[in-house]
Amino acid sequence: MKNAHLRFGWITYVKSTEKTTTSIKLRLDRFIGEVLPDPPRQARAHLISVVGGDTQISAVSAAISMGDRFLVEGPGVPPFRVCLERNAQCFKGSIQLAGRKKPLRHLIGVSEEFAAGNMSAGSGRTLLASSDKRLVWASIAHIFGIPGIPEWANWFADELGTHHALIHALGIGCNPVIVKGEKEQFLDWLSWGVESAAIPFPAHTGSIRWPGATLQEIFPKAE
Repeated sequence: MKNAHLRFGWITYVKSTEKTTTSIKLRLDRFIGEVLPDPPRQARAHLISVVGGDTQISAVSAAISMGDRFLVEGPGVPPFRVCLERNAQCFKGSIQLAGRKKPLRHLIGVSEEFAAGNMSAGSGRTLLASSDKRLVWASIAHIFGIPGIPEWANWFADELGTHHALIHALGIGCNPVIVKGEKEQFLDWLSWGVESAAIPFPAHTGSIRWPGATLQEIFPKAE
């Protein structure tokens, strides 16, 4: 975790009323979002993870519930105005640091789409927190109920590239992607792959053991 702060971004929230202006800037350790075509420099946020004090975290939580916008920036991500939109969920926790009397407060905000998980299967797009080929293939196979084996991950990644069906999203502390396509389309690819011998069909019957993915693999720690 040496120099971990170098991969952190910032989230800034400004709220003005007739009498006061509230301005809060917090460290952002994880972020997933996608650029909106219009207006420029605005994005739809799907996940934010911030740390700060009690008052700051409470203000950010209230802002999320009201659908307010934030300014997000970080390594590889220029400043964007973002919003988690309606029905976002918030999860709060505490982080106790050595030598600090009061713990830091931790807040994770998740958009309705990202929180729904496999509910995105009917929308023609699937949002994933990692671009790892194995995780992408395993997730698509699970969400859509597609038959397959883990060894087809590289082939499926090539198909996504051929059909321009993989879009890299905005990410801080992760490398999120959006997979475009529906079940019938993916099954057509698999049918062609098996018929053309582009992918090997299992020689033996039996259960398929899919490798699991840990949060450390999806959200890698900084060196």
